[in-house]
Amino acid sequence: MNTITIAISDERLVKLQKVAADLNISIEELLLISLENLLAQREASTPNTTKNAELDLEIVDKFYALAKQWENEVAGMSSTAQMSQHPNYQEIISMGTTVVPLLLSELKKNPLYWLAALSAITGENPIKPEQRGRVKQMASAWIEWGRNQGYAIEENV
Repeated sequence: MNTITIAISDERLVKLQKVAADLNISIEELLLISLENLLAQREASTPNTTKNAELDLEIVDKFYALAKQWENEVAGMSSTAQMSQHPNYQEIISMGTTVVPLLLSELKKNPLYWLAALSAITGENPIKPEQRGRVKQMASAWIEWGRNQGYAIEENV
């Protein structure tokens, strides 16, 4: 076993202590879990660019908790308009541009679900008229937009 020493600000230490206490684990365990998750995420995707690197663990955790709860609660709904009005979806939108890399990544799994959120957050609509109604093409347009904006995104949609 190896030992690593890190220097962090008092503010960041307080945040780590709070998260660790909320999860009922030590700071060391929290950091190990976070490192393992980051390494697994890195293996599963391309290296991060500057925009992707701005994500912090609390935002990632909050996004995926909201997204999972949202998916469970809207399962069986056929109206994407109704799905996008769900409080958890709206809370994801309220998280702003910090979740754009996560939304772009999620397009690969669920191309239809996150199009409205991306548009609401960014104020953009990269979808060409001939792509409307073609979910994979719509997702591809957003992936291309993301690459042009400096987000690291896997090649396949």
